[in-house]
Amino acid sequence: MSEKSIRSIVYVIMAGLFVLPVLSLLVSNSLFFPFITTKNFFFRMVVEILFFLWVLVAVFDKKYRPKVSPLLIAVSLTLLVLCLATIFGANPYRSFWSNYERMEGLAGHLHLFAYFLVLTSILRRKKDWIFLFGAMIGVSFIASFYALLQFFGVVDIHQSSVRLDATLGNATYLAIFLIFHLCLISLFFFWFRNKWLRIGLGLLFLLETAVVFLTATRGAILGLLGSLFLLGILMAVFSGDVKIRRVSVGILLFIVLIVFLFLILKNQPFIKNNYVLSRFANISFSEGTVESRFTIWGMSWQGLQEHPLLGWGPENYNLVFNKYYQPKLYKQEPWFDRSHNVIFDWLITGGILGFLAYASIFISALYIVWLGYKKNYFALLETALITSLLAAYAFHNLFVFDNLTSYFMFFSVLGFIHFVFVGNQKEEKKIKETNKEEISLFGYMVVTFSFILVVFSLYFVNIKPLLACNKLLSVLYAARQGVVVDTVLKEFDKVFKYNTFGTGEAREQLVSYANNIVFASNISQQDKVKVLTKAIEEMEKQSLSSPDDIRYLIMLGSLYNKAGRVGDALKVIDRAIVLSPNKQQLYFVKIEILFVVEQNQEALVAAKKAYDLDSSYAEAAKNLAIAYIVAGDEKSAEELLLKTFSRTIIADGTLMAAYARMGNYEKVKQIWEEFINQDPGNAQYHVNLSATYYQLGEKEKAINELQIAIQLNPQFKQQGEYYINEIVSGRTP
Repeated sequence: MSEKSIRSIVYVIMAGLFVLPVLSLLVSNSLFFPFITTKNFFFRMVVEILFFLWVLVAVFDKKYRPKVSPLLIAVSLTLLVLCLATIFGANPYRSFWSNYERMEGLAGHLHLFAYFLVLTSILRRKKDWIFLFGAMIGVSFIASFYALLQFFGVVDIHQSSVRLDATLGNATYLAIFLIFHLCLISLFFFWFRNKWLRIGLGLLFLLETAVVFLTATRGAILGLLGSLFLLGILMAVFSGDVKIRRVSVGILLFIVLIVFLFLILKNQPFIKNNYVLSRFANISFSEGTVESRFTIWGMSWQGLQEHPLLGWGPENYNLVFNKYYQPKLYKQEPWFDRSHNVIFDWLITGGILGFLAYASIFISALYIVWLGYKKNYFALLETALITSLLAAYAFHNLFVFDNLTSYFMFFSVLGFIHFVFVGNQKEEKKIKETNKEEISLFGYMVVTFSFILVVFSLYFVNIKPLLACNKLLSVLYAARQGVVVDTVLKEFDKVFKYNTFGTGEAREQLVSYANNIVFASNISQQDKVKVLTKAIEEMEKQSLSSPDDIRYLIMLGSLYNKAGRVGDALKVIDRAIVLSPNKQQLYFVKIEILFVVEQNQEALVAAKKAYDLDSSYAEAAKNLAIAYIVAGDEKSAEELLLKTFSRTIIADGTLMAAYARMGNYEKVKQIWEEFINQDPGNAQYHVNLSATYYQLGEKEKAINELQIAIQLNPQFKQQGEYYINEIVSGRTP
């Protein structure tokens, strides 16, 4: 291959690298989990193409081959440990592929490693890195401007009503994304002296700082403040310029003053009424989120002790969460697939070896930066900025977890650190690079293998899952539009035939569809059976492929119960209880199944077990009260309700159904009256109370409630008067 051809390919690779930052802006509503899948599929496909082109260039020209540095060794070691953790982990398939919601796993890390190799081998001049970082800053401006439009209500916020999330779909993701760019903006301010450029950079810095604040992401904001404090200390200690030292000390004092004033004034109305500041004012060890994090970290520690060396494998935190679940987490969401702490996430993912390997990336990066400062590879401000950035990033990750956009920025910064190190090492050692060389048979084999690998990966790793992702979304749309059952099931089959890592998600959505169909009044019994049968068939396959995931067992058990296969349902739920003995939700499902077959004493035993796990859980208390009622012990039920809710009558449909089942319509009447007390304008409540009065033989009261319902809902007049006439005539309406 000629030198001109090699140079042309290198320019193509560079162009691809400079385009990659746009991934943070990409969102396709034609894909399931659009904020995640769009970015990841784009990143993976572009990186795979660039990787092949890089291999082609590196085979013909030595200077484009990877150069060894402590950072490259650390990143490679981390990938090696992840490979071993995947192979020997609890669920290798999930560890490799992940799912649409995360799209990480070993597959994601392999692509990040490939990106790092291409990036550090191709960008060999500082101006190349300036182009890359300039593209990133441009993208961050667009994202920040979009967030500003969200703040002013021009476009919708996706995650919540107030926390800005731009095109990332998550306020936390946006916050750390912008913190990386604040560092890049500061570097550009240092590198360039142009007055107008500096003014623009300064304004952009202020805008992005404001957006970080408006994301209300506590870990990121505290990390940013801490990094500024660290930056001030480093500049004050190491700078030889008196003015810089004074400015640095001033920054330190300003940060201390801000924190001090906030602590003094945190109970003032202007702080309490601000959605960002109030999140900080409410931080305490007893706060729900903070308390739950400590509990989850304790569960993670238990999981680590079971698999200390290589952990459970990537994407398997859900197994740890279920096995060591603590009942007091009932106030939180029922399923966690991350510990929300970078230390425990890596300990569970790759064990002690995995965490040490990951930590070595930070250690080697800081080592290179400070060695570079000593040898004048890095200026003091560059050293202090990168050090502070890594500190902010690490602190932020103590409370959340990474995603592609933060990983992309992290690996890009690591690539720049590696570039500065190897470039200066080459100059120090006076290494003369030999360029083009005669390609050997082995070189041709490498190029051929890489081509086959990339073509294979493009189709099986990206195109097939992408098509399945698109098809799944179209199926869900069809289901919501009321398309006939046979058509919806055929469309689900098309998703399953792709046989990708999206199959599990598709099966969950099929279960959700089946649950809706079962209670639909406009669907024939034949179609309901058809959907239930298909959902059971697919969920049985999923449970076989993920036998220790209780999420799938709950779904399967619920389906069995709806299909009348009570014995199978109990077997599945009992297996789930063995896997997660402290999860009260499992006992609730079991109680429901036992009621169906009228095993009331067994249901009472299960209800007591769930209640004893955490008696402060109102749902557990209510289920135990229902079990008491069905078992014929209403006195114990009332005592428990009084203890938990400070009253014996609460507006609850399941409790009312239990009293109705036992024929106690006096209690049913009282519960309907409680519903009406809470919502007196609800006509249907009055109709239901009327039916209860009629059941009790109180016909005049029944008629009175129907008359009230007619007044509240005139459209009910014809039907209501018909009921009244039937009651007056002595007939059952």
